[in-house]
Formats: sequence, C-alpha cells, structure tokens
Amino acid sequence: MKHYVVLFEPQGIRVSVEAGTTLLQAQRAAGLLPDAPCGGRGICGKCRAALDGREVLTCRTAVDRDMTVTLPRSGPMEILTAGIAAAPRPDGTDRYALALDVGTTTLAGYLLDGRTGALLASASALNPQTQYGADVIARIQHALENGGNDLRSCALKALEALTNQMADQAGISPGEITAAAIAGNTAMHHLLLGIDPAPLTTPPYMPAVQEALELEPQGLLPIAGTIRVLPNVAGFVGGDTVACMTALRFDELEELSLLLDIGTNGEIVLGDRERRIACSTAAGPAFEGARISCGMRGAEGAVDHAALKDGRIACHVIGGGEAAGLCGSGLLDLIAVLLETGRIDETGLLRGGKYHLRRGVTLTQKDVREVQLAKAAIRAGVELLAWRLGRPVEDIRKVYLAGAFGSRLNPASACRIGMLPPCLENRVVPAGNAAGEGAKLCALCRDDYARSQALAAGTEFLELAALPQFQEQYLSALAFPENTE
Repeated sequence: MKHYVVLFEPQGIRVSVEAGTTLLQAQRAAGLLPDAPCGGRGICGKCRAALDGREVLTCRTAVDRDMTVTLPRSGPMEILTAGIAAAPRPDGTDRYALALDVGTTTLAGYLLDGRTGALLASASALNPQTQYGADVIARIQHALENGGNDLRSCALKALEALTNQMADQAGISPGEITAAAIAGNTAMHHLLLGIDPAPLTTPPYMPAVQEALELEPQGLLPIAGTIRVLPNVAGFVGGDTVACMTALRFDELEELSLLLDIGTNGEIVLGDRERRIACSTAAGPAFEGARISCGMRGAEGAVDHAALKDGRIACHVIGGGEAAGLCGSGLLDLIAVLLETGRIDETGLLRGGKYHLRRGVTLTQKDVREVQLAKAAIRAGVELLAWRLGRPVEDIRKVYLAGAFGSRLNPASACRIGMLPPCLENRVVPAGNAAGEGAKLCALCRDDYARSQALAAGTEFLELAALPQFQEQYLSALAFPENTE
C-alpha cells in the first residue's frame, strides 16, 4: 500500500499514512486532538481545515498525495475545576491522595494532602476521546464498531499525564500517591475501565457494572495505592452524579432540592434527606455547541453572555477578543433576548430564518430547534421527577447547577426559554465542578466513599421514556413561554 506524508500546520507536524486514510485519521495518527463532535460521520461540519486554498472536512477528505493541511487556530478552553462541597474530613492514613473527574468533554485532577485535605496541585485537559465524538452515544457506537481500545488508551494516557503534571508541581513522585478516587458518568466509567458498553444501548439501559470498585493501579494510573471508582446509579446516571450528591451532602438536605448537571446528557436529581429520585434526559450536545452552526465549547472567542442594552444586543466574549462562536450560556442568552424582542416567537420561529450577531457568528432556525429539543428534555425531566415525588415544583427551595455550563448559565435566560420553571429563577445556586469536589472527598475519606455508595444505592431511578406521560410533557415543553410584556 502506498504511503503519503501529511504536514499539519501551524503545528509543523508530519505523519506518514496509507493512501485512502482520511485527514481526520491522519490527525489522530499524528498525536493531534481533532475537533470531531460527530465522531467523523460528516454531519457536524466542525472538522474544517484548509487544503490547497479551499476549506475541507477532514473526516471526508482522503489522503491521495503528499499534503499540507492548515488547521484552524483555537484558543485555550476554560475548564472548570472549583466547586462547592462539604468540608473534607481526611482519614489521615495517606500522605498524598488523588481525585479525578472524568467528564465527557473535560478531565480535571486534584492532588491533595491526605492528612489536611489541602489542595497541593490541580490540572485539567480536554478529554481526548472528543476526537471520536462529542457525546457518549457517538463514543459508545465507535467502541461497538471498532473496539474500545483507542478510546480507553487515549483517556488513560491523558490521566497519566495529568497525574505526572500534578506530582511534578507538588515536588513528589507519583509513586508517593497512595489513594485515589475516580468519578465519571456511566459511559466514561465503562470505556475507561474496558467494560463492554453494549448494555447501555439496549433496554433497560443499565450498566454492566453498577457497584463501586476498588482497583489496583497497574494499567490505570502511575500511583502506588488503591483506586476507588465511584458507583453508578443507572445507564446514564453515573459516578459523576453520585460525586455531586456526595459533595452536596444530599442525604442531609432538609429542603427539597434539585441537582442539574447539563452537558451532552442531562442528569437530574430531586429530593432531600428522606427520598431522592434521579433521571437522565437526552438533552443532546446543543449546549456544548456540537449541533449549533456557530456553536463551540467555552473557549477563547466564545460568546458566553448576551443582553439587550439600549436597544442593541451586547455580548461578552471569553478572552475579550473577536467573537468566534456561541457556547451554551451565550446561546441561551441570545435566544432569550430574541424572544423578548419578538425576533423569535413562542413556536420557535426565527424571523428571517437567521440572525447575525457578529461578523461570522449567526443563529439559524435549525439552531433554535436544537435548543428547543434540549430544553424540553430538561424541563420534562424536572416536571416528571416532581410528579413522581408527589410535590409541586414550587416546593423546590434550591436548584444546584453543576458543571461548566451551569456555572455560566443565566437563570433568567433559562427560565425565559422555559428550560426551568419561572418560580425557580431566584433559587439557583451554581455548584461548579461538584463532581470533582465529591471525588476529592472520596479520595480523602473512606467514610465519604461509603457515603457515596449509600447515596447511589438509596437513589431511585426514573426511566422517563417508560412513562406514558413523558411524550406529552416533552411536547408541551417544546414551545417557548409567551412574551407577557
């Protein structure tokens, strides 16, 4: 088979690949981290590059000669590492402890003093599995079709690099770390540990492994102690949600509280110390930018907030430079403003079919529809959890928004578009990376690790798709609230 050399600029990296290899595959072979939200299926249009003076999709362009390919520059991504949590209670038996939050989009790590709980170092990175798809479904499909070794390998290499980086920052050897905890959603859990994810794709969509695990570090992390892997609740309510509940001490909450972690999948927990129910909603990757025409993650150049000022739409851009696209919070703000001005009506119709926000940054009718689908799934989940508990949504006293999207989200915009009931607008508490905080607690204290297991076991799971009223609730939530002014 004939081979050709591909030069990737501006990185200056060359790689030799077989003829017929796609440029996306060549990027992976070169050790680059391509942006491929759809996993290379040619439907998202995000893997653009310049070849011979024209723009191409790398997943649809085969290598048939020596090539020079120019990749778009991308600013650093803002990765959320801080969050709210109960005070740590270290066992004191380990000199150093490690906590890892394995998210669908990002990885976050924390090196802790095992005796005091003090943070010694932290590190974060984009989850390299994003090159195989932005959402868990795309990655599971890739694993089923191609095996999960590439997904597992790239994630483990990234976690090893983060661990070594933090150990270096703290001036210790990774081998001095004798305790660790890992929190991740069910799909990340299975893919990282080499567990067959097939059960997540067929009814009843339950994990192949649900219980907590204590594993030896060989083949996983370059440390010397046991790794505590947090348990899963259900197929799409995993250890990250359990970690959030642990951080918030959900089993001690006196008031009815709602936990929302909105990413490529939406995990929702409603309850208090007496009873908790969880569900997952197929919100899709709209809030991560994958199916939005000018969508992007929360990186430099992303519009993360928009508001109406003096009759014009003012924007805030991460990094303060030119706007390059819309991240989730900016997308919600923009739609809320356009609803107020009448540019979008309650059915979701965008007058003119397109709105130009800034040069090169537009909102399309399809984008609006994607947001309607995502926000309707979240709203239906909230309403049906309240129904199952036999409580009106007005009884919810606190709404904890976990994750990067939740930390930036304007509650007024979320209520204006109908993603959250209006009565909850002033009850929102940004929880930050609560999953990472919960992982910290479990790394430092065996009692908190046991608490995480009790929380998982004591949390009921509601399968929304199995409810006769889900479809009706979902369809009714698609429309936007009418403008009452």
